[in-house]
Amino acid sequence: MVIGLTADSYRKIPVSTILSMIKWIGVQASEVTQHVFVHPERVLKNSRGMKLGLHLPNVGNDGYDLSSLMYKEEIEWSLGKVAQYGDRFQFQYAVFHPPERDTSQQSLDFYISNLHQIPIPLILENPRGWSRDRFSRFFRDIQDKLEDRLHGICLDIPHAHLAGEDWVAFYQIFREQIRVIHLSDCKEEEDLHLPFNCGGDLNLQDILTTLKKEGFDGILNLEIKPPSINHLDYFFETYMQTQEFCHPGNYKKMKRRMKIVNRLGRCLGRFFK
Repeated sequence: MVIGLTADSYRKIPVSTILSMIKWIGVQASEVTQHVFVHPERVLKNSRGMKLGLHLPNVGNDGYDLSSLMYKEEIEWSLGKVAQYGDRFQFQYAVFHPPERDTSQQSLDFYISNLHQIPIPLILENPRGWSRDRFSRFFRDIQDKLEDRLHGICLDIPHAHLAGEDWVAFYQIFREQIRVIHLSDCKEEEDLHLPFNCGGDLNLQDILTTLKKEGFDGILNLEIKPPSINHLDYFFETYMQTQEFCHPGNYKKMKRRMKIVNRLGRCLGRFFK
């Protein structure tokens, strides 16, 4: 199991800086967003040697997705950057959501056309609020339309939880297709991408124990975002607890550097308020 961390700009700290920090700690994999294309050369330099995944635009983070006809200009920019820099970033996969707003035939045709332009293995994520049955129907349909361009599924455990689903049953149904898992904590009805031990609903140790028992050997990406500088300890603790459970040898090597980066992150966060 490869342990990754989502890297995005945070409190005006650029994603290139965050990637440099987590790479120095020893993080070997990261999932990034289209923000890496704002200053791609800096990101390429600071992420060299890391395994990167790309999260394509989605309504929750960007306000639109690849089916959004009113955002053609933004989508063209994003797809153009993927075509221009995809080979240099050597993205392992690109995660995408089903259409979450407009489901007209015109939007669906636009959506499929955009996905066919992406030269990266595509991974479909279960969006918040979707039941297993609804997701399964969409997955079969998109398989027919994308054929060999679709390489599997990203199981977002909090999304399944917030839909009232048993994430373990979700995993067992799609185990052969699951390549990536998104993990964070959530609270009540909100997909907050919390680090663990911040008052959320999920239990990290229980999840890790289950994944180990089920034999998951893909990418476990911690899609966590500290809600404030005061929560940076929880952010780093979540990553280190995951490493300690899955790769105790790596944990010992990374522990000291993690403490240094935690202090540096606090200083940067105050500076970039």
